[in-house]
Amino acid sequence: MFRKAAVLLTAALAACSPTGSKSAAQATLATDLPGPFIDTALQMVARAGGPQAERSPASSPTADVFWHAEPYAAVEAANRGELAPMPQTASDVPGLFRDPTGAWVAVGGRAQVLLVATQALHGHAAPSRLSALTDPRWKGKVALTRPTSGPALAHFAALFLAWGEKRTETWLQGLGLNDAQILPNDEAVRNAVVAGRAAIGVVSSDEAAKAAASAAKVDVVYPDQRSIGVFVWPTALFMPKNAPHPEEARKLVERLASRDIEQLLVARAPGFLPLRPGIPVPPGVRSAANLVVVSVNPAAIVAEIARRKDRITAWTAAMERK
Repeated sequence: MFRKAAVLLTAALAACSPTGSKSAAQATLATDLPGPFIDTALQMVARAGGPQAERSPASSPTADVFWHAEPYAAVEAANRGELAPMPQTASDVPGLFRDPTGAWVAVGGRAQVLLVATQALHGHAAPSRLSALTDPRWKGKVALTRPTSGPALAHFAALFLAWGEKRTETWLQGLGLNDAQILPNDEAVRNAVVAGRAAIGVVSSDEAAKAAASAAKVDVVYPDQRSIGVFVWPTALFMPKNAPHPEEARKLVERLASRDIEQLLVARAPGFLPLRPGIPVPPGVRSAANLVVVSVNPAAIVAEIARRKDRITAWTAAMERK
């Protein structure tokens, strides 16, 4: 099904390809999503009658539309009342992945998954719960990304909300007693699992997809499917009220928020999950619509980070001194 859908999508893109020279950009999209995917998406928008747009870094101070891999900036801008409403093309995105006031919307996201070295299991089943990472069987064999920024920080803050403070603190203590490895980033965690320096790594699904696509003998586990669910940290598409080219920005965000673009993201950026139901996925990737996911709104997670960051940072520093 995924292959058929990908072929149809590619054919549709080619079929609407115009002739002639490239027009001057009418709008700017600031983004940190993979460049090749974004370039294809913008071509698809233009060839379907939308505005010509060029991409710029996500850190650009001014742009017509922003599409970030994480929702931090969108949540903060929405809280300040700086964003224009999202279009109707985003209305079928599940409510968990949309701003309650309609100021931003997610088009795809990444899950925090367990990357498991199958050879390290020695006949045992792969762990299916985050709480299993404190099992003495995995002492010194669990690797996590330093949870002081990015999806890892958001994940820890979400656990404080989903599990509660007592259980989360017990889990953090258990990771310490189990000598969990704290590594600089997801890539380092992936490399540790692939190289055998760790048996289990907690990583974003896009990093896990790189390992799964290699010759490494690994499994990707979406944890806690019988309890709180897997943590999915969404992208965020948003448009400032003061966009330099408001009409072109409105048309661009309307098309980027569409189901077709989410399908393209999933097909072209390995490890990104669709949030809408019914979008085909490549092998090894799950749709968020078919998973139990941590049911905490991103805005609540950002607020929880403000309350918990000092505690998480102190825990991280203590782990790194071990």
